[in-house]
Amino acid sequence: MSKKAFTLIELLIVVAIIGILAAIAVPNFLNAQLKAKVARTQADMRNVATAIQTFNMDKNVMLLDFWDDDEAFAITRWQENFAGVGPRPPYTTFEGPFYPLTSPVSYISSLPQDPFSPRKQDVGFGANEQGFSYIYFDNEPGRGDDHGINLYQTGNVLGEQLGIKPLKEGEFAMISIGPDGVMGVGSSPGSLRGMPYDVSNGVVSDGDIVRRQ
Repeated sequence: MSKKAFTLIELLIVVAIIGILAAIAVPNFLNAQLKAKVARTQADMRNVATAIQTFNMDKNVMLLDFWDDDEAFAITRWQENFAGVGPRPPYTTFEGPFYPLTSPVSYISSLPQDPFSPRKQDVGFGANEQGFSYIYFDNEPGRGDDHGINLYQTGNVLGEQLGIKPLKEGEFAMISIGPDGVMGVGSSPGSLRGMPYDVSNGVVSDGDIVRRQ
């Protein structure tokens, strides 16, 4: 009675086919994961922006960003308007500005987390300005163009070339470091902070995910 079995050539062909299918499927799967992460980030930033707007209307003041938190008025605002919620300014982590949204009125249920953030790894700010949250910045009314993100400031030539308009007084924005894992673009982290990320340039491409209101 004859015995049937696969030949070595047949096994090699099967292995080669599996390898080809894996080479096609894995990158597409990873790209789908990243696109889902980007979509989740954009949705989360939209929800947080709504909470910030509600907070601003209720309190009649804005949150404090890294360029306001060492000003003389920051402590007064923290004590009188924020009821001392969260860390005392100046802040040392990106999540610092968002604490007043959590208590005593819960505008958001928990501090927002940037899913692309490498946590305590330096992503382009100073050693004392790190964290897991989005980076908040604003143009505080009556205090000039003080919001600190260069592309969004008046007179930035590159920003004007890219069609990026400076924040008006009372406007705010948030930045996620995006799929490239650094704040800004280029070989020097921190340069060109806020350069808009565009998925059409490739799922993992330079730029930051920005939400402005």
